[in-house]
Amino acid sequence: MNYERLKSVYDKNGYPILPVKQGMFLEVHEKVGEGTTERIWKFKGLVIKTKKENHPDGTFTMRGTCSGVSVEKIYPFSFNKFEKVILVDEYKVRKSKLYYMRDKVGKAARLKSIVTPDRRDANLVSE
Repeated sequence: MNYERLKSVYDKNGYPILPVKQGMFLEVHEKVGEGTTERIWKFKGLVIKTKKENHPDGTFTMRGTCSGVSVEKIYPFSFNKFEKVILVDEYKVRKSKLYYMRDKVGKAARLKSIVTPDRRDANLVSE
């Protein structure tokens, strides 16, 4: 698809492109439901992969736990169902794909935090 055409559609509808990178620990507040029965669904997790960063057609993959089960979810960078995307923590990573975190448990899964106090708990949708 033509990039300029896609970008104009997203700009016209007001969908922001999220500044998400690998190694961010996010809390996503997503609107779920149809019609009048909408609710906010929260998902916390680590961003392990991004595809086409800073592009309206790009996606990012988050890994977190939901009811004690590890879950991976794929979200687009521009999504009109995001209520809030909160940056909980940001870690120092040296790889572009963090697939090795799938096998890590407990102390082996620790990463070094590099987030500054002014960026912690920032809403990435409003930036």
